[in-house]
Amino acid sequence: MYDLRVLITTYPQAYLTRGGGEYELESIADGLRQVGIIVDMYGPYSRALEYYNVVLHFSVHPGSIELLREIHACGKPIVLWPNLWLGKVADDDLQVIAEHLRFAHSVAFKSQAELAHFQEKTSIVSEKLKVCKWVADISYLKQAPCGLFKQLYGVNDFALWLGIIEPVKNQLAALRVLRSMDIPAVIVGRYRSKEYYKECKAVAGSNVLFLDSLPQKSEIIRSALQSSLFYMELPFEPPGLSAIEAGLSGCRMLLSDSDWAREHFCDHAVYVDPASESAIAEGIELVLERPQREKILQQKMIEYCFPNALEPLLDLLKRAVNQ
Repeated sequence: MYDLRVLITTYPQAYLTRGGGEYELESIADGLRQVGIIVDMYGPYSRALEYYNVVLHFSVHPGSIELLREIHACGKPIVLWPNLWLGKVADDDLQVIAEHLRFAHSVAFKSQAELAHFQEKTSIVSEKLKVCKWVADISYLKQAPCGLFKQLYGVNDFALWLGIIEPVKNQLAALRVLRSMDIPAVIVGRYRSKEYYKECKAVAGSNVLFLDSLPQKSEIIRSALQSSLFYMELPFEPPGLSAIEAGLSGCRMLLSDSDWAREHFCDHAVYVDPASESAIAEGIELVLERPQREKILQQKMIEYCFPNALEPLLDLLKRAVNQ
């Protein structure tokens, strides 16, 4: 049992549209609770700040600065989880990031690739920067009832994509390719840009099912993963926790080529240039040639499951408390 009482905070706008980041935050909270740690999400029902002995802050959004300043002024240690893959970086962005780091006792990155990318874009070198791991739920290894997803939604032999629908995620290009190859798809996620969502719907055609969400860790989402032809995420940034869960489910994987993806999936996925529709089409042909259930990948993904995957983060939280 760890003597930790953790308050998780994030920027105020985070939950206006739930996406992979919010899911990741909740997965971390769930994993910490499973090892006996008291964890609350900041809000009307969290306890007074003095009750907690450490704060875990998610993201480096500028809307967080005043909250972190107040927490820091109260003497509470802060561990920062940036969840950040930077594109073009303006001076204002660097200033916001630097202020977050100033308040943080330590900064947790989910992979070596994420840390290296952060340092390349910001030129920030600090002993605060540490590598932790994703924290997924091992329940995705469990077999779902046979045929459940088809029974509920009437689809079979489909490509599956989980995550928020927005231009940087690149669903539009993937949908164009899938339509040209006459492959059905299931796209699960909400959208931030209604115009982009309308474009995706228009391109998709009649053999694409759009769902706002599926219950996390449920038999339904496990059935969707396990009955899919393959899982795809082809964004212009690394995929999210959903890709780890798809690997745990044994899906054949089609991913954007990146250091992040290769660090996690090695040679157990097909990688493509997300900016090239011809490369996406070739990747689909290749992924369909792979074994139906990626058993070796499933075993590899266990290292990203709690409780063991939580140890690096737990170490950061304990060090922050005992500073």
